[in-house]
Amino acid sequence: MQKEPIRHHYIPQFILRNFACDNGKKLVWYCDKESRIISQRNICEVFMERNLYRDEINYTEKPVQIEHDLSIYEREVAEIIKSKFLKSRRIELTVPEEDMLKLFFAIMSFRGINAKRQFGDNITKESKDFYKYYQENEDFEDFWKRNLGYLVKCRSMKEVANHPEIDPPRKLFMKRDVDWVIKKYFVIVETKEGDGFILGDCYPIAMSGDNIPMYDVFPISPDRAIILACLGVDATPRHVLTLRPGVFDIPQPSNNGNSVIITKRLLLDEVQYINREIEKHSRKGFVFLKKEIET
Repeated sequence: MQKEPIRHHYIPQFILRNFACDNGKKLVWYCDKESRIISQRNICEVFMERNLYRDEINYTEKPVQIEHDLSIYEREVAEIIKSKFLKSRRIELTVPEEDMLKLFFAIMSFRGINAKRQFGDNITKESKDFYKYYQENEDFEDFWKRNLGYLVKCRSMKEVANHPEIDPPRKLFMKRDVDWVIKKYFVIVETKEGDGFILGDCYPIAMSGDNIPMYDVFPISPDRAIILACLGVDATPRHVLTLRPGVFDIPQPSNNGNSVIITKRLLLDEVQYINREIEKHSRKGFVFLKKEIET
């Protein structure tokens, strides 16, 4: 009988492997945020929580169903990222690929350990009052798992909107994270040789100016990150935007209707700014490729 998975990663292992420091793709350098102690950790022990998605209420026959469905979604996304995002300068996405990726990255913030706490031990009175209409027994962790279980079976915002079981507040917040009030689009950025992105346990990092969302950053390797930018963000003043406006060029349509994204290279100060934000928002620690790091 196959064992049930116990280690549930809220940041997928296919991303963690891109930060591996050994040829076997099993070890990463990890910096504990509080102690600043640097150590090598096995990928299976990083950015995970035991039985995080285990759900014996909605999936009595298979309590690890959510983890199973997440792994299917991750494999589909991993193939797109591996084949298109890690090396190519010119990246062409079909409409279904773009829809799938946007929803996947929107789900990332909802599947994390911080989201679980927001619906569990750390839930506020305001949130209780808001969500109890959709969860009469006030088991809000069940609300979180139930909606997550439905979301990971979807592959586009359209499927989410049409899903009869996903609660309206979750649909609204997913719409916000996929397209917000206005359209969002992908930007691919890379570092110069010798620089590198770090990967924290808060994923993504949401950048805003004057409390207005501007863009979200998703590192996918030390060399590259995916940015989901709000349309019009390049008009934001440089001192607020921090990255150069030219980084946010809008993807152009190809002859067959796909989106064509040209990878942008960041300056050192831009990479450092993103890394500072990643470290600041990380709860426990972060992963990096090279051992040479300020402690």
